Amino acid sequence: MGLKTLGAFAALFALLVAGSAIAHDGDVQALAKRLAELRSEVETLSSEVENKKADIDAKLRSVRSQKADLEMQIQREEVRLKQLRQAVQKHQDRIEAQNKTRADLAPAAKEAIGDVRQTVAKSLPFKRSARLSELDKLEKQLDDKLISPQKATARLWQFVEDELRLARENGLYRQIVEVDGDEVLADVARVGMVAIYFKTEDGRVGMAQKSDGGWKWATISGEENTKRVRNLFDSFKKNIRVGYFEIPNALPAPQDQQAVQKGGAQ
Repeated sequence: MGLKTLGAFAALFALLVAGSAIAHDGDVQALAKRLAELRSEVETLSSEVENKKADIDAKLRSVRSQKADLEMQIQREEVRLKQLRQAVQKHQDRIEAQNKTRADLAPAAKEAIGDVRQTVAKSLPFKRSARLSELDKLEKQLDDKLISPQKATARLWQFVEDELRLARENGLYRQIVEVDGDEVLADVARVGMVAIYFKTEDGRVGMAQKSDGGWKWATISGEENTKRVRNLFDSFKKNIRVGYFEIPNALPAPQDQQAVQKGGAQ
């Protein structure tokens, strides 16, 4: 092989080496660029992971805080529930005690109503039907357990106070009376609960007269007694209800009985 040939081979070898070096440098640069890109992606992903981890930690702290709050609320509710149970038990015990007291008081209250009813039935016939009806209503409410014995006793005491007030006061009213066998609406003048006199629209006057069988309405025919009753009505109409009055006796002596004509009391 000649020098010329050797020179050609040398030039070719040089070209091959130079081409290989150029190709190697290009791969390295590409790899470096790719590596830089991967590092950037890793850093980005790492940052995202750290952010997510921070978010998760914050959520965990919030959940732990909510759990602690819920546990505290549960404890408070358990305490309140215990207090409510104790209050309910006390209320039930009080109801049982009241029911026992009611059972003990009911017969006594009913007996008291009966005693007052007997007194009213024998008393002056002033609106007696209405007064007895009020007692009947009270007893029925007690029997039907619509009111407690305590309340029934309180209302009965109020009724007795009203009866006492009637005994202290005088007044002019209207009510049904039985005159000569007929029931008529008449003016009545009540003197406490001692005496009651009536005057009808046709001019008849009379009084409730007590006898062994109870009270009877009786007309007054004597001129003097008739005048006294009319004067009593005139005084009451003028609001003169305190003072000295001469009135016929509701418990007539035998000699006075000829001056009255008896009728049934209401």
